[in-house]
Amino acid sequence: MIDVTQSREIQATIYALRLARRDIRLNINKRARAQIKPLWQREVASRARSRRAQRVIAGGVGASLTDRGVRLRAATSSRPLRGGLVPAEQWMGDEFGARTQRIQVRQRSGKGRVYTRPLTINRQFPGRTHHGMVAFDAASATGRRLVALWVAQVVEDLGNVENVEVVG
Repeated sequence: MIDVTQSREIQATIYALRLARRDIRLNINKRARAQIKPLWQREVASRARSRRAQRVIAGGVGASLTDRGVRLRAATSSRPLRGGLVPAEQWMGDEFGARTQRIQVRQRSGKGRVYTRPLTINRQFPGRTHHGMVAFDAASATGRRLVALWVAQVVEDLGNVENVEVVG
């Protein structure tokens, strides 16, 4: 995550957007979103190596831009996939992986007897990591570039507005 308090340029951009008229601010954000969203989608899609990661994480990718800054989203789809998995709620295994575990499950036989048997779970995920493999990796690699693109777009658009002087 990028800390706004460490960058005077980003602070100035956010402050200038907050002072702009509402219609100007909305047009600037709309144009910037049209540029940033496809770049973010491409970055996440290029890092989603498995079909499952493509459907879970890259399926719900978006970007929102406001006078508060840039927000990048992934795995936000609330529509259940085939099998019932809801990407917005169960994305962690695809992003961070999981440890394979053997657990004991209780089952009932056809004749009604209860018995326990071992079951191996989390086989479908890659090994557990502390750093994300898809969206977190894409954000750390391209986050600064996307914010720089947003700042440049805001400065350019404010410079094109009549009666506004951009100094610098």
